[in-house]
Amino acid sequence: MSDRVTVERKEFEGFLAENQKLLDRSQALMNKIDQLESENKQLRNELQATKTRLGSVESSMANARQADESLRKARETMSRLAKEAEKRISN
Repeated sequence: MSDRVTVERKEFEGFLAENQKLLDRSQALMNKIDQLESENKQLRNELQATKTRLGSVESSMANARQADESLRKARETMSRLAKEAEKRISN
């Protein structure tokens, strides 16, 4: 068996041109993948930051609800005490 292969020049040049197109396309796709990975990382970071802020807001809301509830109870107690004091003064 011979180690030599014969190819027509036009066929080989066509192969080289197609091969170059494939290499160019491959490089463009790799660049796009790099860009998408970078955007994905940025979006993940933004998502994490948003989740952190949301946790802080939810915590603040819970604290505000507790404060509102304490204030409501204090008002009820003050109202009850004022009514009782008024009753005692009236008698």
